[in-house]
Amino acid sequence: MSKTLQDADREARQLVANWTTGAALTGWIPGSAFFLTAADTAMIHQVANAYEVSAFDMDHLTGTLGGVVGSAIAGGVIAEVVGVIPLVGWAVKSAAMAGKAKVIGDAVIKYFRERSDLPDAKVVIPMEAPDEDKPKQAATQKSEIAVEQDKD
Repeated sequence: MSKTLQDADREARQLVANWTTGAALTGWIPGSAFFLTAADTAMIHQVANAYEVSAFDMDHLTGTLGGVVGSAIAGGVIAEVVGVIPLVGWAVKSAAMAGKAKVIGDAVIKYFRERSDLPDAKVVIPMEAPDEDKPKQAATQKSEIAVEQDKD
């Protein structure tokens, strides 16, 4: 069975969820903004692979570089501003780094989904069947449901 767009969607969402969790768990560590920027780059590459978008495509390269630059700027600001406050600042920094990973992940899912050549497996079922598809005779069997009444 070949991979469909819906399979890629599930895989990409799981990848983003995993990287977001990783950022939440490690974002409090001093200097984590640097390795989480590299992690964002790896996440972007994995999402591209989920959608089977070529790593050597110029659009892919532009998307990857845009994600890396956005990640680096956001990570640096987060780390500098809140990372200096012990405990509470570390918790806020972890949450912010996870939020950043989620936003970047959602954006690259949309970006690569639009560029994917994978087949869409959604089946469209018409709400109204054409006359030739309708049964010639109406159903004659009836169903009844017994309902018990409360005695008050």
